[in-house]
Amino acid sequence: MNINDIVKVAETRDIYLWGARQLGFSMLNSFSKEGLNVKGFLDSSPNLQGKIVLGRPVLNPDDILSKPPEDNFIVITSGFYAPEISDCCRKHGFSHEQDFVAAQELQTFDYQIDISGSCNLKCISCPRGNLTRHAKPGFMTADVFSKVLDKIVHEDPMAGAVALYNWGEPLLNPQLPEIVGICNKKGVNAAISSNLSLKKDFTDTIKAKPTWFRVSTSGYGASYEITHTGGKWDLFLNNMYKLRDLREQFHPQMNTEVFYHIYKDRDEDYKQMAELCDSLNFTLRVRHAAIAPLDNIEAIIKGAPVTEAVKKTQSLQTLSVPEAMEIARENKELPCPYTRCLWITWDLKIMHCMEWYNPDMVLTETNFLDTPIEDILNARSNSSFCKYCQSEGIHRCFLVYGDESLIEKRKSLPQN
Repeated sequence: MNINDIVKVAETRDIYLWGARQLGFSMLNSFSKEGLNVKGFLDSSPNLQGKIVLGRPVLNPDDILSKPPEDNFIVITSGFYAPEISDCCRKHGFSHEQDFVAAQELQTFDYQIDISGSCNLKCISCPRGNLTRHAKPGFMTADVFSKVLDKIVHEDPMAGAVALYNWGEPLLNPQLPEIVGICNKKGVNAAISSNLSLKKDFTDTIKAKPTWFRVSTSGYGASYEITHTGGKWDLFLNNMYKLRDLREQFHPQMNTEVFYHIYKDRDEDYKQMAELCDSLNFTLRVRHAAIAPLDNIEAIIKGAPVTEAVKKTQSLQTLSVPEAMEIARENKELPCPYTRCLWITWDLKIMHCMEWYNPDMVLTETNFLDTPIEDILNARSNSSFCKYCQSEGIHRCFLVYGDESLIEKRKSLPQN
């Protein structure tokens, strides 16, 4: 199925995108260029349901699954849970290609472009703070970024969004406003994720109008500074209000999300963060705090030595690595969602996986601008390391930490 088939379907049926995050934003943008009117988003997260995202309502999937399939068409835009959603659609009488399709069949990759090879924090749950070996720091220039984006759009025309981060802090890149402007000029949505705990005037970045701005955080007040190590709570809080004010002044349509990491014994912290997000009109998303990257997960399950920062994170987790890996291994036959996520570093390396960190673990020996997309696909499909990771079930571990239904099942958040 291709975009022309979707256009034909849209003549008689409403189009819904199941997944109101980066891949959903990408498809919405690409569909809009084709003159397609997306009726709305579907999302299983209670924190998103009922909200308006990029001008579209977010519905509970049951609202559409309960209707006759011939009235609606679903495009699955969840980057991580597409197989499970596909099964859910089939159980409700929706047929593949006739009533639903996965965005992965239309768009080759999700693109993570690490425009910053540095971070101002050393969080104990992140490789920036819990590993000792890092790649060379630096920043992607706007000129190089423009060439990267041209190649993406040429080789993968349905790619309607790019993430300007992976392990780096994008606000550190002095040319970020120009980079966001390049995205808008070329018709590609820009996604930013920031710790927002830095002394940096980001007015010009918001003026440049990124599509999506996510703030990563944990705890509230003093506990925030433990797990967002090196961060200062007062600075972070002031920047949260500043972000709200800049959005209202320059870019009210910007989708703004707070990504909250759940640690144990922080019920009051979560309540206060929820109240703050409500007051700022920011969407609050949650996940069990994980120990990134997957290099650390492998070390823990193999009994290899880990750093003191990893040990400290383990002591604060509500969902331990052995518990998460038990669930992951139960689902290890499910595909790896990261095989279609392409991590491009500031200096144009194509890294093997966005969730592994070893700076030597590149997918290709050539840089992104010199590597045809066909060669990237071949390298991915022939990767012996991918086969190893999947055989161990490691590829499903972080999906367990991000499963909001598991958060509810384990009662990991304060109960009303």
